[in-house]
Amino acid sequence: MAQEQASTLAKLARLRVLIPAFLLLLLLAGGLGYLILLRPRSIFMRWAQSDLPDQITMISIGPYPEDEEFQHLKKAKVKYIVSLLDPRLPYEKELIEREMALAPKYQMTVKVFPMASIFDRQIFPDYLEQQQKAVDFLKNLDGPAYMHCYLGKHRVIHVRDELVKAGVPKRYWTAASSSQEYWDLVNRLDEARELFRQKDYSKVVEVLAPVTVKDVDVTSLRGWSHYRVGMIEEAAEDFRQGLEAEPTNPRNLLGSGYCYLRSGQAVMAQRQFSAVLEQIPDEPGALTGMGLAHLRLGNKAAAAQLFRRVLEKEPGSEEARNYLRQAEAP
Repeated sequence: MAQEQASTLAKLARLRVLIPAFLLLLLLAGGLGYLILLRPRSIFMRWAQSDLPDQITMISIGPYPEDEEFQHLKKAKVKYIVSLLDPRLPYEKELIEREMALAPKYQMTVKVFPMASIFDRQIFPDYLEQQQKAVDFLKNLDGPAYMHCYLGKHRVIHVRDELVKAGVPKRYWTAASSSQEYWDLVNRLDEARELFRQKDYSKVVEVLAPVTVKDVDVTSLRGWSHYRVGMIEEAAEDFRQGLEAEPTNPRNLLGSGYCYLRSGQAVMAQRQFSAVLEQIPDEPGALTGMGLAHLRLGNKAAAAQLFRRVLEKEPGSEEARNYLRQAEAP
């Protein structure tokens, strides 16, 4: 018995020595790991990262940019750094602060949409909310943006996929021609968007006339400009060309649906609006269009239900309210 007690005491003594040593080892390993995480371009992390794109487009995506990458982005006239890092993660907080300090040196603005994840697993409950905010910002760019997460492989891809659903053309991040042709197209689109906001629709058509590629952005802008001035056949052709480039593009599907409505083809219009709603279930324009199609077909109850859905999303929409009155009228 005494021998067993002595053995037990000896083991406890060894544990008292080993446990602090083990904890110290964990602490050192954790500290080393933290230091590695603060150096995304180190040999320990570089193997896992995506590469910075050779040709910068309107929305370029990739890994965390260091000073060398900032220089490359500056030459390509990037205006915004869209960071999906999350300051609630201590190492990402330090990285955000670092790029915030670097950006003014290169005349860039950093926009942060915190989307914390580890191995593509969401950490905080506002992940999707922040993702949507990033999409909303990138949909309305007034200059080239570089979007990054830590590795450039997960968070950026989720945002990019949502941009596709929102109708932003693939050309925004995939250069399909020479750099000169690409930027000529981007500049024409910027000018056309501003003219569209000013409701100078004829001028929009004039600015985009030299563009011959079937680009979803061009066809959508030109199509809606033709539509606004009553040139429905021309608008329908624009939207058709856009759908040749990207058959599921919701903006061109939406425009095509309204052209079918204007030409008295309510059933064809419904098909287009349904294709939009499959991608974006609460898209107000598609809900309104579907309601109008039902109204033309005499389905007043179905139309009223759709207009109510629009008003739930946009309570101030007088257009939807007027349509609802028509649907509810005896």
